[in-house]
Amino acid sequence: MSAHALLLAGLNRFLPSSMRYGQFRYYWLALLTGVTGHQMLFQFTLGWLMFDLTGDGRYMAYFGVAVALPALALNLLGGVLADRLEPKVLVAGAQSMSATVVALLAVLVLLDRVEPWHILLTACIAGVAQAFDQPSRASIFPRLVDRNHIVNAVAMESVVWNGVRILAPALAGLVIERLSIEASIFISAASFYVLAVVMSLLKLRPRAPATGQVLRQIGDSFRYVKSNPLFLYIMLLTFCNSLFGMTYILLMPMLAEESLKVGAERVGWLLGASGVGAIIGNWIIGSLKRDSRRGQIILGGAMLFGVCLILFALAAWQSLYWVSMVILFVAGINFSLYLVGGLSTLQELVPDGIRGRVMGLYGATWSLGPLGLAQAGPVAEYLGAPVAVALGAVVIFVMALLIYLFRPDVRNFRGRQPESTPASQPETLTPAVPGRG
Repeated sequence: MSAHALLLAGLNRFLPSSMRYGQFRYYWLALLTGVTGHQMLFQFTLGWLMFDLTGDGRYMAYFGVAVALPALALNLLGGVLADRLEPKVLVAGAQSMSATVVALLAVLVLLDRVEPWHILLTACIAGVAQAFDQPSRASIFPRLVDRNHIVNAVAMESVVWNGVRILAPALAGLVIERLSIEASIFISAASFYVLAVVMSLLKLRPRAPATGQVLRQIGDSFRYVKSNPLFLYIMLLTFCNSLFGMTYILLMPMLAEESLKVGAERVGWLLGASGVGAIIGNWIIGSLKRDSRRGQIILGGAMLFGVCLILFALAAWQSLYWVSMVILFVAGINFSLYLVGGLSTLQELVPDGIRGRVMGLYGATWSLGPLGLAQAGPVAEYLGAPVAVALGAVVIFVMALLIYLFRPDVRNFRGRQPESTPASQPETLTPAVPGRG
């Protein structure tokens, strides 16, 4: 055995189970690059640019609608294509399109020719790309690891999304303050190109493509979720989080200026605190045993996340920066417990043959996130951003409490369920392990 092989064998003993697959490692590193740019752009830079140009909370709502509506309208179609075509090609194309449009926006900012409608158009095109990117990515990484390691793979992917919340807002704030806002946008565009190239080169486990009429395939995804109440209520929680729970991030420019009285760099560190908490939550989910009380963890995490956001709104209202940071750290832990716990359950139990469509439906609920500004923006404009955050938190808490009280099947979930698929959709579940290297 070569020295390189011996080194890999030694490292594999200490790596998380999903990271022992070479193709998944490539995927993970590329995702880390692309998500860093995505979080810098959509969770901080574009919102900061829009508020800097307009100073009007209503434009923040317009921005949210511009991202959310195309993604929401096309997510199911994206899921169908992810099952019919090769998803890595769809991801590469979507990322390339986003990168090009974002680079053009950066040029406009550099030339001092940018206007609010340029940002809205960029957001709209990015929303279209997201509709084809999200379900395709969700159907890629389960084909890079064995099914027994999917929960760990979901946790590792979520480490990227939540861990980057430590780096990306802080990085965007540093780049904006010490270089320029166009530099931050250019960095995001470059990261999208990197992700596109790596996705196109991945080697996936073989899978029989879906066939049949598009509308019937979309209907199959609805029927499948409806026949599995666990999936239905996981998506309901995601819907509430997207529409009401994530508004604290989207409203952070207003909270920074009007309540917390801090600049871009300190807001970046504030959001980073929730990212640290989210990494801890990811570690908890990734370490769960097969028969753990996952239903109670998911619902309990959702209720505690709602409580944390209410406390954060009160702390921000009183301009308590350091208290807000501690609260968001705890909120990040509970955020991962219920969202990553729910997503890992979906990815573990949904069969490969319908995964793209189910994840497209899941992605449609997640795509509502920017649309949350449509309801939170006007509330923040007239009653204040802390009030908007608190009202959204109450919705999450109440919904999770109702599910806990009235759905014992969800509350008591702790193991695998049957992987039944619609009769119109043939299913192949080949437990082949992808190449490692």
